[in-house]
Amino acid sequence: MKIDWAALGIVAVVSIAMSVVFTVLLAAGIRAVSAARVRQNQGGSATAVLAGGYSLLGLAGLLVLFGLWLIVPQFH
Repeated sequence: MKIDWAALGIVAVVSIAMSVVFTVLLAAGIRAVSAARVRQNQGGSATAVLAGGYSLLGLAGLLVLFGLWLIVPQFH
């Protein structure tokens, strides 16, 4: 049995990179929504920050859906 180490390395690097991207998107989205809520409670306008936060959370959700699409063969 021969292991294709290059392919295994590529899969590992892409998996780690996408995990980091997902974590950063999720954390930034939660942080932006939280900051917008604080700004609204202080009487300020936070429409742009809130929209940006929800956009980041939406991108994280799309990343999850894309991962599911890649894994489940019935979706192809």
